[in-house]
Amino acid sequence: MSAVNGRERAERVLVRGFGAVRLAQYAAAGVAAVSTDRSAYLRPGVVFGLYAVAAAWSVVLYGGALRGRRITWVAVLADVLLIGVALVVIGRLTAPGHAIGWANWTVAPANAAGVLAAVFGPRWLAAPSILLLSGCYLAGVWPDLAADSSLLASVTGNIGSLVLFTVAAGLAATWVRSSAHAADEAHASALAAQRQAADAAARMASVEARDWERRRQYRNLHDTVLSTLTVGAMGQIDLNTEQFRSQCERDARYLRSLITGSDDAVSTDLSTGLGRVVRDLAALGLRIDHNSAELPAGVPGHVTEALLGATREALNNARKHAGTGQAWLTTRGDGSGGVRVTVVDRGAGFVPSATRSGYGLLGSIRHRVVEAGGQCDITSTPGEGTTVEITWKPS
Repeated sequence: MSAVNGRERAERVLVRGFGAVRLAQYAAAGVAAVSTDRSAYLRPGVVFGLYAVAAAWSVVLYGGALRGRRITWVAVLADVLLIGVALVVIGRLTAPGHAIGWANWTVAPANAAGVLAAVFGPRWLAAPSILLLSGCYLAGVWPDLAADSSLLASVTGNIGSLVLFTVAAGLAATWVRSSAHAADEAHASALAAQRQAADAAARMASVEARDWERRRQYRNLHDTVLSTLTVGAMGQIDLNTEQFRSQCERDARYLRSLITGSDDAVSTDLSTGLGRVVRDLAALGLRIDHNSAELPAGVPGHVTEALLGATREALNNARKHAGTGQAWLTTRGDGSGGVRVTVVDRGAGFVPSATRSGYGLLGSIRHRVVEAGGQCDITSTPGEGTTVEITWKPS
């Protein structure tokens, strides 16, 4: 939300708007007083002096409001009392027959004082202010009204104008403030909804991140520790060889890294990681003919992890299912930052259209490559072996 809310902006609009109206009213009163023959005033000095005081007070009052100072109820009461005095004094200092007319400049300022009370004063002050101003006006013009009852219509019209104009201004200010209040509440509700949506999105992202991390760790465990344990448990390799013991030590380091959070067993360099994959699978009894050239540097870490995991599992599948104990691994860069990895075995093969929903070919190879933005093509023919081709290109 901005530093200035809707209600504060509404108050500024009201001050500027009704300040402009008051300026126009005092300008009209000044023109009326100046254009009137001096003989219409019993004491012209007092008449013009009171106008100067009222005009100066208006400048101070609205000038301060325009600079951000609040119009207090004390200031409103002072304004009403000042104009009330002026209504009585100017009415009585106007020559007989002139109090109800242009010579009495206090009518427009009386409207301005009523507006100030209705718009910026407390509710309890508005009605008494209108009554006071009406009474003071009537007291000031009473001698002329008593001398000529036909002027009653003009007096009633002026008082009616004071009441109606003040009530209309109060209603307009109430509408402006209620609209601003509604806009503030709508804006606050929208911000609250945005915050709730952002919190929900953050929670969802956190859950997805935790799920992704669990899947990643499971894949790494499946490709390393679980594969080693499976080979050992099934008696597919001599457990006393130096290669197997070294593999067990590497898997133990990986488990420790998961506990400490360092994850040191996951290589961030593609060439180094491929060498580790070949070494690990060789320790599990798979003979690998590895041919690598022109691998690009700067492959993103998550892509490197996906490519190494998919390559490891493709070789694991060759070890477990090909039945030959041998595989060929070819890794090449494409010259533009991309990578192509090919794993080939000449073993049993399978029918590609058959349903294969196990974690190996579909879950641990194709899915992780696709998640990293790459492609994975698996071709196989029964009795002729399997080819897994993994490609990745920077976007």
